[in-house]
Amino acid sequence: MIFEPFMYQAIKPKVGGISLMTKKSRILYLLKFLYEHSDEDNPVSSKDIIEHLTKQGFEIHRTTIGSDIAQLLEIGIDVVTLRSSPNRYFIGQRRLELMETKMLIDAVSASKFLTEKKSVALIKKIETLTSSAKARELHRGIDISRTIKPTNEKIYYTLDTIVNAIQNKHWIAFRYFEYTPDKEHVYKYDGYIYEVCPYTTFWRDDRYYVMGYSKKHEKVAVFRVDRLDHTAVCLHPWLAPPIDFDPTTCANEIFEMFDGEVVIVELKCDNELMDIVVDKFGEDVDVIRIDTDNFKATVSVRISPRFYGWVFGFADRVKILSPETVRCEYIEIAKSIVASDSQSQ
Repeated sequence: MIFEPFMYQAIKPKVGGISLMTKKSRILYLLKFLYEHSDEDNPVSSKDIIEHLTKQGFEIHRTTIGSDIAQLLEIGIDVVTLRSSPNRYFIGQRRLELMETKMLIDAVSASKFLTEKKSVALIKKIETLTSSAKARELHRGIDISRTIKPTNEKIYYTLDTIVNAIQNKHWIAFRYFEYTPDKEHVYKYDGYIYEVCPYTTFWRDDRYYVMGYSKKHEKVAVFRVDRLDHTAVCLHPWLAPPIDFDPTTCANEIFEMFDGEVVIVELKCDNELMDIVVDKFGEDVDVIRIDTDNFKATVSVRISPRFYGWVFGFADRVKILSPETVRCEYIEIAKSIVASDSQSQ
């Protein structure tokens, strides 16, 4: 068992002249010191511990350190002792490994959902999961100001409202806005109030979304959390999701290819695009070699402008082989784009 104290209660040295520096409080201060200042690369010595606890008003000797460490070990705290003269100590296994902490910090730093203010606050909290020395190393090289960050702090309150509504089986109501060419917020449908029975929230393409039954669409729909405004709970009777409802499948269908007809499509792809095809359609995608330069991928997609746009983005490195109807429609769309571009010039 790994026990990790995330919060320490301050202990006042004296109240009304009576010392509160008991053995229990001394062990708490020792634990706090070890967590904040020690790791495998930066062990603290008996001398360091004595000096620190003495400054806090404790009377401590080398002999008491060993017994205090033994009690920490008894409750599951991994304190490693390096036998030397003097002995040195450090916290061994923590709740998160150093690389896991690093990954969390990098994710928060790069997130386009979190504001700069919230990112800084979260990183400071994550850094407390390791020693101060390791925290400085993890923080080195991070420049949040270079990341595109939102400025809307209301996102967190909106997300909190949605999560509470899901837990309590309530509906939510909101207005949904979009940007004009002048980058102004304009409500869709003249401020239409959407009413949604939320089923789940999820993170996709560095954005938060809410998925649920929409009265307007009369089916399960997805909305970006950062585009919701004036979100409130409304007490409609809870509507259970369909029996075959699968959030992951639903999200993939909506995001990858929108709401078009599901079709089995054969694609001829350049060999160098295998990584991209696997990233797009998963490791179990059906592929076979065609020749030394190309392979054929058989995929199930929803035919839509987004699918055609994805194919178009690879120029002649991806070709639609079948079905013929899809191939012809793609060619006509490509021709219309070229014609429109020629006319605009």
